[in-house]
Amino acid sequence: MKKSVLFLLMLIGATLHAQTKLDYYIGKALENDATLNQLKNQIPINSLQNELDKAQNSAFQISLTGDYLFAPFFNNNGLVTTTPDPKAIGYDVGITNGGLYSAQVNVQRNIFNGNLIDALKSKNELADKNILNEIKLEEHNLRKVLTDQYLTCRQNLSLYDLAKEQSENLQTQVTMTTGLVEQGFVKAQDFLLLKIELKNQQSIVTETWRDYKSGLMQLNSLCGLQDTGSVLLENVNLEITDQVAQSHFSTKYSLDSLALQNQQELSETTYQPKVNLFFNTGLNAVELNNMQRKFGLSAGVNFSLPLFDGNQKDITRQQNDIYGKTIRQNRNFFERNLFLQRQNGLEKISSLKTTLNNLQDQIKDYDQVIFLAKTEVAQGSQTMLEFLTLLKNYLELKKNKIATEINYQLEINNYNYWNW
Repeated sequence: MKKSVLFLLMLIGATLHAQTKLDYYIGKALENDATLNQLKNQIPINSLQNELDKAQNSAFQISLTGDYLFAPFFNNNGLVTTTPDPKAIGYDVGITNGGLYSAQVNVQRNIFNGNLIDALKSKNELADKNILNEIKLEEHNLRKVLTDQYLTCRQNLSLYDLAKEQSENLQTQVTMTTGLVEQGFVKAQDFLLLKIELKNQQSIVTETWRDYKSGLMQLNSLCGLQDTGSVLLENVNLEITDQVAQSHFSTKYSLDSLALQNQQELSETTYQPKVNLFFNTGLNAVELNNMQRKFGLSAGVNFSLPLFDGNQKDITRQQNDIYGKTIRQNRNFFERNLFLQRQNGLEKISSLKTTLNNLQDQIKDYDQVIFLAKTEVAQGSQTMLEFLTLLKNYLELKKNKIATEINYQLEINNYNYWNW
């Protein structure tokens, strides 16, 4: 029993630990994203479309038909006949044939349409490739969005930690200064300023935690998680990915070009000969007399070949040539823009890295200044107002460092997004 409880506690601990990592949230987003699931469901639908195309264009089509046409003659010896009297009143027999009584089984099949079947198969294969490419792109977009949001949460958490740390330091300073006030080494006015700053910092602690919780809820929402709990997200250090030889983004333009070629192939199958075999059997009669002897069968071949359609074929080709030109122009524009996105990203990353190093050096120097300032305040050689002003500048410097660190990570994420 104890082992079971221990195992359960370890499992819960491992799960909670996983919930603090970026990979956990990306995994949940890839699992729950509605657009991604819709795209994945398109794959079996498209597979069924391939079977549907075969059934519609190459399989036997069997149908049952029945017809009844009543065309009576008045002022005649009998209402229904194929030889009415000269004085009979009714429709011309040449039009109605005296009536119609038909019940038949019909079978037909298109033959010699292999080019159409091949073109439709290629169309479905391209649709599969498009879906798979859209799935990859959607997953890539999700990783980008989730990482950005995760980093935003991390920034809010770092600001909370900083505010909490400063609040605790100020509380310690208040405790230490209380005795100095009683001994007359620190003015009551300075002590009051210190307490006001402590209250202000405590308010910032509350605000930054609220911002962190709000960002965490948004992160869960993007992942499709119905979770309102609070976890402390772990820090993440992204690395710049190696330059890719061929961008995945370009795949779309290649598939668009292939789809355009396939569309032209499908269009041109309408100008090829069409041969249709048909067969029927059953009842087919124009009068009731001896109907039991009117059962039979028939079979035949239907052939058609388009000869002229007003140059539609040539016009369609010209349209597709223009579409193809548009695809090439769009691809060239995108590749130029992609190059600029990557170069701009590398320059921003380099600049932020330099800024971050400078901020780290400044903070090291400020640590010494703050240490000396505390001593001077205790000795009375520096006023509390001067110390608090120095402390605010120090906090702003640390906030700037946190923002720069996150911006540095965001720029790496942005560069990696385009370098794909």
